[in-house]
Amino acid sequence: MAQDGRILVADDESIIREFVAEVLEEYEVIHAVDGQDAIDKIPDVKPDLIITDIKMPVKGGNEVIKFAKRFDSRIPVIVITGYTSLDIANECVRLGADGFLSKPFTIAQLREEVSRCIEGHHGSA
Repeated sequence: MAQDGRILVADDESIIREFVAEVLEEYEVIHAVDGQDAIDKIPDVKPDLIITDIKMPVKGGNEVIKFAKRFDSRIPVIVITGYTSLDIANECVRLGADGFLSKPFTIAQLREEVSRCIEGHHGSA
């Protein structure tokens, strides 16, 4: 692994999880199939970064953000969503999201957001 970093990716669409894992191949990427799966994995995985969709079955991204920030407020969270609205973005920021990507996003946008959040996380640790 070229970089020190463990990223938990929560999205109910496997194609999105696989795309993120492929783009971020230098990191250890752990997949979660929905919000509840992500919440269950956070204590064991102790990720350096969480990337979560907002609209997922069982529990959504809002619940993932809340749990992650209670578990460790320093874990950065990037929200990805196809449902972009100011209300959703504001709610995510209010809950503690550190980044926001609208689907479809580019490889460059994903890499830039991940680098910004991971560097900020390691800088404060």
